[in-house]
Amino acid sequence: MARKCVVLVLVAVIGLGISSVRAGSAEWVLKAGHVLPVDHPYHLGYQRMDEELKKRSGGRITLEIYPNSQLGNERDLFEGCQIGTVDLAIGATAPLANFTQDFLVFDLPYLFVTKDHAYAALDGQFGIDKLASLEDHDMIGLSFWEVGYFHLLQNRRPITKIEDAKGMSIRVMENVLFMEMIKALDANPVPMAWSEVFTSIQNGTVDGTSNPIVTIFTSKLYTVAKYFTLTDAIYSPAPLIMSKETYDSMPPDMQQLMRDVANEVKVYQRALFREFEERALRQMAEEGVEITTIADKEPWSRLMKEKIWPNYVGSKIDKEDVDLVESFLSK
Repeated sequence: MARKCVVLVLVAVIGLGISSVRAGSAEWVLKAGHVLPVDHPYHLGYQRMDEELKKRSGGRITLEIYPNSQLGNERDLFEGCQIGTVDLAIGATAPLANFTQDFLVFDLPYLFVTKDHAYAALDGQFGIDKLASLEDHDMIGLSFWEVGYFHLLQNRRPITKIEDAKGMSIRVMENVLFMEMIKALDANPVPMAWSEVFTSIQNGTVDGTSNPIVTIFTSKLYTVAKYFTLTDAIYSPAPLIMSKETYDSMPPDMQQLMRDVANEVKVYQRALFREFEERALRQMAEEGVEITTIADKEPWSRLMKEKIWPNYVGSKIDKEDVDLVESFLSK
């Protein structure tokens, strides 16, 4: 939970840390966690957010940023927001779907055709309503940042068509739709926490993983797997979540500032992703990764919509949500 300055001053007085003294001038010192390295746009987005909050709150709000799963995996971070031990968490929608079925829709393969399609849905009333629904779960949804499209990185052989994935073991997040996506390819999904992925590919426990370009690049996964297939299967936004307990401790003007800054930094963070993706693909290719782009995604999309969508849309996922998202394609 955010620490108020009086507590930090008392801690400093009894000699428990220089860092606490430095944070003592802020009323709210927010613990902000994520699972990726410090050069990832998650971290850079948090840094920009910290700068803006300090400046515009007159130093009343500051962030303490914890990268590399220091506060736990993504599910741990979201749980921390629920119980007030973490103030801010950023991560994919997939782990969040374990808390609320409302977020399962984001993990439907080939729901979002392009990033612009995704932005149109996320930045409108559809996205606003989804973020607002988190309050029922003791979380405040501030904004949708970006994770990116999930692709396939592995060591067995190039995947140029659907049949090439057969029999491979692919690590996925602990989310039912990600597992169903891999099963639809006649491959074997292996749900696994992020902190175990690098070693598991390196030692052959799994053949590969499904992750976005920037995640693969900043985490150096491409150094232990040489075949990368750009499938654009699942576009995942990154909901920026705040502890409701912390949010409720702030006056209305500071609450609004948190929302305003989160949404302004969203634009910066998404732009970083585009730059990182271009640079990452160039560097990975230069270092020997064999990159395959699936130009005709229609067979992949058709397979997922035939094998997966009927089992979820209309039951676990509201058809109205899917129809609304698809309507943004024509706008």
